[in-house]
Amino acid sequence: MKKINKKRKTKFQKKSKKSKNFNVVTWIPMLIPLICWLLYVSLAIHCRLAVGHWPQPMIENINIKSYEIHERVLWLFSLVSFASLPCWLIMLFFKKLRINIKIHFLQFIVFGLGLLLIIVTLMFDPTPFTDWFFD
Repeated sequence: MKKINKKRKTKFQKKSKKSKNFNVVTWIPMLIPLICWLLYVSLAIHCRLAVGHWPQPMIENINIKSYEIHERVLWLFSLVSFASLPCWLIMLFFKKLRINIKIHFLQFIVFGLGLLLIIVTLMFDPTPFTDWFFD
């Protein structure tokens, strides 16, 4: 008869198995488009509140330090968003970072919704802010 050697799980192993379901490292690159969209919308609100009206394209400039910092953070997240999907795919090659196929599919959907929000906001902005911003 074969003996089945069952290993006893230590407290650390039990905790690590539970924490595997809440692995946030793979969520970070997938949330970047949503963060970028939120930064863009908050920058528009910042601009509107700072100037008091929507700025006219090719006419007005805003030289407020807090606005400039806000704009630089937005550009930083915009550049990082180009690398977020490849980084996420590379992360999935590591077994410890894999959670569940359903969770990873949800992450991909969140990434796609973030990109869709950015595109819809840029294309259908009823204010002159988008024209002014990319001016």
